[in-house]
Amino acid sequence: MAPTNPRPPDPTATYAPGTAWPAEDDLERIRAGLLRAVTRVCPASLVSRRDDIVQAALIRVAEVLRKGEHTGIRSTSYLWQVAYTATVDEIRRATRRQEVSLQDIDIETGFAARSPNPEQEAAATELAAAIRGCLLRLIRPRRLAVTLHLLGFVGAEAGKVLGWDLKRVRNLTYRGLADLRGCLEAKGVRP
Repeated sequence: MAPTNPRPPDPTATYAPGTAWPAEDDLERIRAGLLRAVTRVCPASLVSRRDDIVQAALIRVAEVLRKGEHTGIRSTSYLWQVAYTATVDEIRRATRRQEVSLQDIDIETGFAARSPNPEQEAAATELAAAIRGCLLRLIRPRRLAVTLHLLGFVGAEAGKVLGWDLKRVRNLTYRGLADLRGCLEAKGVRP
């Protein structure tokens, strides 16, 4: 009787649709390859999330294998590419969320504690008011594109939200940022 889950010779073997799922130790070798790749590309600020990034990359590989969209994992360069994109995605998420350390949270209210330096807080408030005023002077399409850009949306995401094509989003963002810089410089604020 043939085994129900034949083991391929290495983790880069091809898994076509309808074939058996890779054996557990093959997945472990794929995971080890992803861990090496993530360790190499992961910035120091995300070292604590390295295992999460590896897990996200492994899920991507498993999805490709499950759907059979890819002819298979043929080389370690594919694993490196998956690890790299998973790391970049985590960097983007971390910068978008404006994370606050637990030491900076006020235990009574559950909110982030205020900045201990009143001068920095006042300067930040003035800068925010200047940016808000300059944004309001932009024409509506540029204002929308720039606002989404400042919130961390990349071109394709902003295009999806606004219902515009990528070229239009990039053009409006580029021109809107130039207008914003000009307005801020006129107010004496250097971006």
